[in-house]
Amino acid sequence: MTLVSVSILGLGIYKKPFLLALQPLLVNLGEKVTLECRSEIMFDTFILTSHKKGTIKDSLKLFAEHHLGGSQANFSIGPVTPDHAGTYKCYGSYNHSPYDWSYSSDPIDIKITGLYKKPSLSALMGPVVMSGENMTLSCVSDLQFDMFHLSREGVPKGHGLPSVQNNNGTFQADFLLGPVVQAGNYRCYGSFRNTSHLWSSPSDALYLPVTATLFINIQLKSHFSTNKIPP
Repeated sequence: MTLVSVSILGLGIYKKPFLLALQPLLVNLGEKVTLECRSEIMFDTFILTSHKKGTIKDSLKLFAEHHLGGSQANFSIGPVTPDHAGTYKCYGSYNHSPYDWSYSSDPIDIKITGLYKKPSLSALMGPVVMSGENMTLSCVSDLQFDMFHLSREGVPKGHGLPSVQNNNGTFQADFLLGPVVQAGNYRCYGSFRNTSHLWSSPSDALYLPVTATLFINIQLKSHFSTNKIPP
């Protein structure tokens, strides 16, 4: 993997490649993550750029691997430190014109977790959700976080909520889920305004089982009401 000086003479010459993370985008401090840049075009090289506050911070280049139907390169990042947090994009190029880059891929945001003490997560109306019902999850911490974030199975949900101070001095955000709630393990995190890509350790997992009992009962009642035995 080669560090590149970003002196772009031509940007957007070719169709954009695709960038995807082979692991969850929430990366715990000290772990590794692999970003795969791929294209249906037979590029010679791929360039991965990291961005902070809208400007390119670092740039890495790898030779492309060619396969039936396109090309790709896998960028291994880590063990991660807070400096690895941020937005990533990738580009494709050819050896004969190394400064003519493709359009950028869609961005991927890497959040580094494990920087601060974990908050706690609870369900305000109990952890069992009936199909079609709403559910509120409350994330609470004694640290003065500016934002709280929710994830399901390691994938962030939404853009987070600002924290509100309680009378007892703790800080809290309430996440409303529904009317379609997905079953799974939910966790929450805290972050500060000036370091939005650096998150706390995750809360303990809260598993939400979504039951379809209500839906089944309605279906059964409907069935029996339309199939009554005549007197």
